[in-house]
Amino acid sequence: MPVSFNFGIIQFLMFACAAAVIVFIFVKGLSEKNENNNAPVQTVCARIVSKRIDAYSADSLITTLTESMVSGERASRTQYYVTFEAPDGSRLELKVNGSEYGMLAEGDYGELTFQRKRYIGFNRQAAPEQMLYAQQIQAQEQLNQAMPEQTLPQNFIQTSDGDQRAQF
Repeated sequence: MPVSFNFGIIQFLMFACAAAVIVFIFVKGLSEKNENNNAPVQTVCARIVSKRIDAYSADSLITTLTESMVSGERASRTQYYVTFEAPDGSRLELKVNGSEYGMLAEGDYGELTFQRKRYIGFNRQAAPEQMLYAQQIQAQEQLNQAMPEQTLPQNFIQTSDGDQRAQF
């Protein structure tokens, strides 16, 4: 005896599964947003260690059909991510917008401001080794200014070719 399926029940189960997935994604997004909003805003010294782009096209039937009807093109989305490293070695990857992504470069050092997983801003500064070098140059310049200019003793004369000779 052949087994027959009631397509009404199968269609209902498929619809219920799809609805459950949509509700789950929506609730997860709201939860993430709420956790970000309740987290403290933090500012830390950080270095940009990597950047990446996540580009993909929508392959879902509904999105593809909707986009095709409206624009005749396939739907696509690009997301930009930057990985920051704190002086203690901890890393944090944050999603940034495209214009901010273009302004940041690997190796940049500065102050990262974020709220849990939400990127707020990055103020570029000189790297510690650049700051140390600049401090060394500044200290040397101050030392040079503090020392009086060297004058030749009275018994030395400067010749026209730049040599110094003793005069007796």
